[in-house]
Amino acid sequence: MSKMSQSVAARVEELLREQLSEIGIEITQLEPHVIVENMKCDIFSDESMIYYWKGEPILRVEPESSENGTTQWRMFTKDDLPSQ
Repeated sequence: MSKMSQSVAARVEELLREQLSEIGIEITQLEPHVIVENMKCDIFSDESMIYYWKGEPILRVEPESSENGTTQWRMFTKDDLPSQ
């Protein structure tokens, strides 16, 4: 299992905020229970993740392992995701 670094986790959070802002959601104005009710994250066996807001995918995060054992994390915003 690859451990996501703090800097990668911070980038994921930043992208989530950007994606929510693009759809008109001001995250700083939301109560924590509203975020819990509307944000979902599916984590798959390959350690990739898809974040959803109200059922709509807004961010996909995928690990890419190199031959030397390091992991890079690729991130795809809702504009990069295939239509569902």
